[in-house]
Amino acid sequence: MNAKVLVAAMFLATVGHAAFAVEAEQFNPPPSTLSRAEVKAELSAAKFDSMVVSYGEATVFVDAPAVGGRSRDDVRAEARAAAHDLSFNDLYAA
Repeated sequence: MNAKVLVAAMFLATVGHAAFAVEAEQFNPPPSTLSRAEVKAELSAAKFDSMVVSYGEATVFVDAPAVGGRSRDDVRAEARAAAHDLSFNDLYAA
C-alpha cells in the first residue's frame, strides 16, 4: 500500500511541476507614434469628454448611449405581432 501511495505522490508531483514549466510570453506594446504634446492634448480633451469617467487611478470608458430610431410602442407592437404569428428570428438561433 505504501508503494502505491509513494508512486501516486511522485506522479502528482511530476504532473504538478510540469504545469508550471510553461514559459510566459511577454507583451511588448508597439512604440507610440504620438509626440508628448499630442498625448497631453488628448488627455486634456478626454477629461471633458462624457465617454471617459475617471475615479482616481481607475478609468472607465463608457459606451455611447444607443439612440433608437423607433419608439418603445413600435417595438412592443412588433414583439406582440411576432408572438402572435409564432414567427422565429434567425438572429436568436445558436
